[in-house]
Amino acid sequence: MKVLICASEGAPYAKTGGLADVIGALPKALKENGCDVRVIMPYYKKIKEKNIAYYQGYTYIRMGSNMEYVGVFHAIHDDIDYYFVDNERFFNRDGFYGFDDDGERFGYFDFAVIEALRVVNFVPDIIHCNDWQTGLIPYILKSTYYNDQTFKNVKTVYSIHNIQYQGIFPMNMMSILNIPYSNSLEFGGCINFMKTGILESNLVTTVSPTYKDEVLTDQYGYNLNNVLGLRYFDFYGILNGIDVNKYNPETDKHIYQNYGIKNRTSGKKANKLALLKEFDLSTEDAPLFGLVSRLVDQKGIDLLMPIMDDVIQNSNAKFILMGSGDARYEDFFRSLESRYPDRFKCYIGYSDSIAQKIYAGSDIFLMPSKFEPCGLGQLIAMRYGTLPLARETGGLKDTVIPYNMYTGEGTGFTFTNFNPYDLKEVMYFAIGTYNNDKSGWKKLVKQAMEQDYSWKASALVYMNLFNKLV
Repeated sequence: MKVLICASEGAPYAKTGGLADVIGALPKALKENGCDVRVIMPYYKKIKEKNIAYYQGYTYIRMGSNMEYVGVFHAIHDDIDYYFVDNERFFNRDGFYGFDDDGERFGYFDFAVIEALRVVNFVPDIIHCNDWQTGLIPYILKSTYYNDQTFKNVKTVYSIHNIQYQGIFPMNMMSILNIPYSNSLEFGGCINFMKTGILESNLVTTVSPTYKDEVLTDQYGYNLNNVLGLRYFDFYGILNGIDVNKYNPETDKHIYQNYGIKNRTSGKKANKLALLKEFDLSTEDAPLFGLVSRLVDQKGIDLLMPIMDDVIQNSNAKFILMGSGDARYEDFFRSLESRYPDRFKCYIGYSDSIAQKIYAGSDIFLMPSKFEPCGLGQLIAMRYGTLPLARETGGLKDTVIPYNMYTGEGTGFTFTNFNPYDLKEVMYFAIGTYNNDKSGWKKLVKQAMEQDYSWKASALVYMNLFNKLV
């Protein structure tokens, strides 16, 4: 089985969110199942500056009336072949997204992916496309390469990682893309890359079973729920995993002290004390909440705003929160830190090292998301014995087992309704459990650490789908 995974980002080369983690981990799991899997992505300025890839060759594609250069570079990471599409005009920039010509940039990339396969002499059985940036590839294969014997047997799988971001651009881009019009391209008078990927691919997937059900509704479908309904019998929800070698408290070089399930109590305590000292908080025993997140509406940060004063003033809990994003949320965190410097600390920005320390040193990990396609934070937290406190949506619902105080079952704490009062109640429940039921808490930590959220099972589901197509 030969598979090409196409994406706009992938760890360790370029990362802005969970998509990069998936692209960094899924190929290794597929390869362990006997798959010849390779990855292709843009050769961004940030990657090129590291000088880690080797030139393979070049070709040209037509964009509008111009011929655009397609350079192809190659690197190997964790025994996986990575190809990079090089074009100075489109990718030699600071940052990956957010430019006025993003439609043209990734339209170019989608054409370039196919021609780059000739340069590296690799014809896959499956092209696995991810998110809107690769949504045109299935249609390009059908509309432009339908008579090309090289690609006649190639099948496409399209994965939705976040349906909110669809790649919507003016219809006048048609003249730049040089592709024939189709109803699958157009949505509301614009080109919609994601709609195209959904309708033109052979199979559609998303990143958790619950999110699959949610995006078929008006509430979560962002106007594409009816389009997805047309692919209902070709649409699958496959839970993301995490790289269990990277996120391993026994070997993680970022955390203060390594530990496993057997010495979890002493290991967690040592990491918590060191984290409290690093953030200049008192080390007296109390529940410590951690958060590592983009500070945007999706992540439910607005639910914290009306309740944090209450929780801090009426409990012994402490907080260390890290993230960046909307200015109002950053300002809110800073104001809490100024008012409660002995109970609340924030780190505005992102650091891999500090993130790992928060995962290892916290007792409770906050994820009150409005929606969460899969979520990786809760999986990483459980791997480190930190109990997620999450809303029951998307992958959070699929992975966090709510604590049952009568049976002892659970791996975390959950709430259903998206409102601050339900969040506050479950925060108090978690705080009370930590303070008053130490043996129950230790059992919960053990149960969380015993969960298997590696890519092993999900990779088999992908392999079965690929085999079904081929």
